[in-house]
Amino acid sequence: MTSQRGSVTLTLLTVLTILLAFIAMALDLSRLYLARGTLQTAADAAALAGVRQLDNTVTGSLNAVLEAQAVLARYHLALEQNIPIDPSQATFRLGACANANSATSALHGGSVTALHWSAQSPECAYIGATGNGASTGVVDATGLQFLEVDTGSQAMLTPYFAQILGTLGVAPVQLLTPFGYAVAGYTPPTPPLLFR
Repeated sequence: MTSQRGSVTLTLLTVLTILLAFIAMALDLSRLYLARGTLQTAADAAALAGVRQLDNTVTGSLNAVLEAQAVLARYHLALEQNIPIDPSQATFRLGACANANSATSALHGGSVTALHWSAQSPECAYIGATGNGASTGVVDATGLQFLEVDTGSQAMLTPYFAQILGTLGVAPVQLLTPFGYAVAGYTPPTPPLLFR
């Protein structure tokens, strides 16, 4: 009788461990989905708000980035201790079409990389932009009617599932990095359009 009790206890512990792992995985996926949704909504709103400022002037390009940064700063990742989105982690680029022909753009001697850019056609040159300082890196803003917003790596989520596996020594903890990416274009008098 004692050996049966021991095997039932062992079986119960194994089933409970597996059940906890599945619950942790479900929690991780829901947190990732919600954070990704918030970041995507923020990127969409920032691109649409910022692109309205583009008026073929260098000042307009700066205002576009500043407006996009201000919109991003209004969003929070609710499940992650209500952490506000950090606009300094975001990437902003300006272009004459909806799709950049390079994942990297020059900015003040350095480079701006759009981490989540994917090639589509037609493609055109994009200019890296930032709202920091008095310039966006734009020398001639003529024809720049598209604003790209990539929220970049915001708060990285530590997955519960990976913590359980790490505790058991099965796998190292991998961080989840949700992001939002949007491109908006504006040619007055038509309303701004959102591209992804």
